Amino acid sequence: MRIISLTMNAFMTYKSQTTIDFEDMIENGLYLISGPTGAGKTTIFDAMTFALYGVASGSHRNQSYFRSDFADAKDETYVEMVFELHGKIYKVKRSPTYTRPGYKSAKMANAYLSYNNEMIEGVKEVNQKINQLLGVDVHQFKQIVMIAQGEFTKLIYASSEEREKVLRHIFHSESLVVFENLLKEETRIYKEKYLLSSQQLLSRFQLLNFSKEFMENHTAGFHPSYIEHAIEQNKLLHNQLQIAKSQYEALQNQYDQLSQTYYRKEKQNQDIQEYHMIKEQYQTLMTRQEDMNIYQKDIEKMKIIEQHQSFLYQYQKVNEDFENNQKELLILQQKEKDFSLEFKKLEKAYKGLDELKSQKDISLIQIDKMKQSIEKQKEYKDMLKQQQSLQLKNLSLQSEYQKHLQKHQKMSKRMERDQENVNQLPSLQLELQQNEQMVKDINQKRISIHELSELFDQFTQSQDKHFELSDKYQKADNIYQKTFEKYRYEDENFKRQQAGILASTLKDDEPCPVCGSCHHPHLASLSQSVLSSNELEELNQELEKRRVIKEEAYQETLSQNEHIQDIKTRINVLKKQLGIDDELSKEVFIRLLSDIMQVTKQQEKTYQKRHHEVEYLRKVKKSLEQDQLVFLKQAQNLEKELADIHGLEKSLAVCQTKISELESSHQFLLTNELDEELARQTKNLKSLDMKIQTIDNDYHQCQQKLEITKHQKDILCKHKDEVLLSLQQIQIQYDQFVSQYFETSEQLKNYENMLSTLNEKEDEYQEYIIQKRTLSNRLKTLEETTRNCKLVDLSQEEDKLKECEQQREQSLKEYNVYLHTYEQNETLINHLQKDYQKNQNVFEKYTMYQDLADITSGKNGQRMSFERYVLSSYFEHILEYANVELLKMSQGRFALYRKQDTKGAKQQGLDLSVLDYETGMMRDIQSLSGGESFKAALSLALGLSAMIQSYAGGIELNTLFIDEGFGTLDSESIDQALSVLLDLKNDNKVIGIISHVDELKERIHTQIVVEKGKMGSTLHIEKD
Repeated sequence: MRIISLTMNAFMTYKSQTTIDFEDMIENGLYLISGPTGAGKTTIFDAMTFALYGVASGSHRNQSYFRSDFADAKDETYVEMVFELHGKIYKVKRSPTYTRPGYKSAKMANAYLSYNNEMIEGVKEVNQKINQLLGVDVHQFKQIVMIAQGEFTKLIYASSEEREKVLRHIFHSESLVVFENLLKEETRIYKEKYLLSSQQLLSRFQLLNFSKEFMENHTAGFHPSYIEHAIEQNKLLHNQLQIAKSQYEALQNQYDQLSQTYYRKEKQNQDIQEYHMIKEQYQTLMTRQEDMNIYQKDIEKMKIIEQHQSFLYQYQKVNEDFENNQKELLILQQKEKDFSLEFKKLEKAYKGLDELKSQKDISLIQIDKMKQSIEKQKEYKDMLKQQQSLQLKNLSLQSEYQKHLQKHQKMSKRMERDQENVNQLPSLQLELQQNEQMVKDINQKRISIHELSELFDQFTQSQDKHFELSDKYQKADNIYQKTFEKYRYEDENFKRQQAGILASTLKDDEPCPVCGSCHHPHLASLSQSVLSSNELEELNQELEKRRVIKEEAYQETLSQNEHIQDIKTRINVLKKQLGIDDELSKEVFIRLLSDIMQVTKQQEKTYQKRHHEVEYLRKVKKSLEQDQLVFLKQAQNLEKELADIHGLEKSLAVCQTKISELESSHQFLLTNELDEELARQTKNLKSLDMKIQTIDNDYHQCQQKLEITKHQKDILCKHKDEVLLSLQQIQIQYDQFVSQYFETSEQLKNYENMLSTLNEKEDEYQEYIIQKRTLSNRLKTLEETTRNCKLVDLSQEEDKLKECEQQREQSLKEYNVYLHTYEQNETLINHLQKDYQKNQNVFEKYTMYQDLADITSGKNGQRMSFERYVLSSYFEHILEYANVELLKMSQGRFALYRKQDTKGAKQQGLDLSVLDYETGMMRDIQSLSGGESFKAALSLALGLSAMIQSYAGGIELNTLFIDEGFGTLDSESIDQALSVLLDLKNDNKVIGIISHVDELKERIHTQIVVEKGKMGSTLHIEKD
């Protein structure tokens, strides 16, 4: 990501619209933001972070501070940033939520992102797209791109726990914490399940029904052997169950024999008693025979009525129709009389309608005339209003035309002046090109001098190194020569020792195995200090090792000599190109650079002056081209305005003519009098119209009602004759029916009234018949059964049966108790066996999750949680990147290391220490001085930035911002820190620094200078 421009409006300390163009700073790669405290330096970084993510760069500022205190109510607070990413240009604009004086509702936050003719709107949508484009979230962005004020040394001094939180935020290791918590939760769940299951096993075991002694011996915590003990105990209970079963079966057989004899005799006694009871009931029933005969006659008569019910209903219906016809006929006769009287009255009023209609026509004519008068009067008033409007519009157009004409004339004069200035542009551009080429040549010479200075430093350092290597070679050669002499001496001694050993075996007059002589006057003697063959071989290896060291030293010296000659050749070439004849030294370089800087400043000032003049004239030229278009447009608009004025004057004349015509042809009354007369005439017309309509409707309605009544009366008279004929015919049939089935018509009516009791009487009669038949049959059966039988006394046999039954029930009760206890115990034992297996399965899972939870939560040999183990790996990589920069800044003195072991029982893995190469000791990070801490913190921040970019993969963030921190460094440390940052610049990074340090102002040539004012901050860019 490369930032191109940043615009702030009513944002924090910046009231007015402020734009920073970063294009000019990309070439230098390093720039400084300076200014007094509170002027708004950090606000620039806040604006960048807010534009991208909607938050401030630091952790102590929130959105409530974004609205400028200097802003007017109508000023809009927003930040707009243009940046380049992967070759594409993006523009993001964002505004916070803020309140304004005089407005009830707050201005809500919003964000826009545009690229490739596409637009994304909405805070959430823009945030998602920015995260997707950059590949990092806001926390990672702050660590990679923006090392904010107050957070610079946050990671270096953090405790292991705080550092864990920071790294978790950056590398999103929250899922590992969730994983650890899931394991702990599973451990807790399975532990509870295991404890609950164990308690349930003991509770279920205690439900077993065994002897008190057995249960007391098994009251401790549940043990697997309890199940086997319970099975054995239940087998003993099963044996007792079989004995109780045999006793019960014997008593049951005895009871069956006694009960058969007893119940047979008891049945005989019951039959005799029943015979006497039923005989008595039958005699009582026969006393109701006469009443039942009357019931039978009544039932027959009511059934006859029920069978002829439709005929009787028809007879009744014809009588009712005749009576109703008589009543309706009387009502219609009265209606006809009433309607005739009303019709005579309405007929008189109906004949006077013609006179009322004539009055209505006269009223309509008068109303029409009055409406025409009102319309003409309205038209006259409208024309007066139109005349007044046209006059005002004409005056306005005349005034606007004069203003535009004066503006047009002023613009013409200004364009003439601008054209004279633009004519000087070609000559100034030529001078600017010549000056620009001269500045480039001087800069190239300055670069060559710097290059020559670096080569001279390398030449000096190489000569020193060549001297050291030569000395190293001489020392290696001396050691080699001494080792060689020693080896040669020891080798000779070893060979002589071999001859001495051979000589010790020779005897006189015996031939020598070497020379064959039998005389041995000078025998070789044995030495006491000769090396063995193994020791001699070790000495030979030492000699070879010294030879290799000598050869390596020789090659290094030779290579260094060649390197010196190469540098010397390059120095001579550059001296010749630059025309330097003096002997090179630091003073020569300072003098040359000083001369170059003076010429460069003078040429750059000249260049800047001409550049501003050219840019100004280019803008004037561009403005002149636009003004010419505007000038032409103004001329066209003036012609159009003049035509509009002429058209308006014509319309005004036409309007005046119409007004004169209306005034001459009509004499207008007051509007209120016309309206009142029109309302009175309209009301009178409505009254006449309503009266005519009422008379007409009433007349025709009454005439219609009279005709309908007469027609209904004629129909009813015809129907009366028909009903009378039907009544006579059915009366004859009715008289025949009464004489056939009943004694009188009164008897028929009595039976009709009794008809509702037919079902009740019939049911009672049927019940009597059935009961009589049933008792008669049962009496005959019992008479046969009890013939020659007498009642028997069963008291003694009943006592024996009850005694046997009690013994049988007691035996059955004991058997059921044994059976229930055995079956219950058997069921509980089966459940115990299954539950115990489940309990063991839960225990296995509990121990498995417990082990995993202990390992992942840090209860292990390394005292390191799973998350911290992963983060420590990331931390190692961060330190690798950081140490590259720290070694440069500390001149190889310090390196950061992760502590491997810490005292105590707390978790470890993210503690930090520093290795001091001067003392060779590992130091605590807290022991570093302020300047050393800044170097370590900067190195760690740069290492973290590099690590995150490597971790994220494929992200392009070529920008770095550092807010404060250089105040603790001395001059040399500042040089070292800037050297590291310049190396980053060479990696195509653009680096911005906020600082109050004066030395930075002198060494960083591109600066954004922020100034504090009464109405907010302003800024400008300075370049040396």
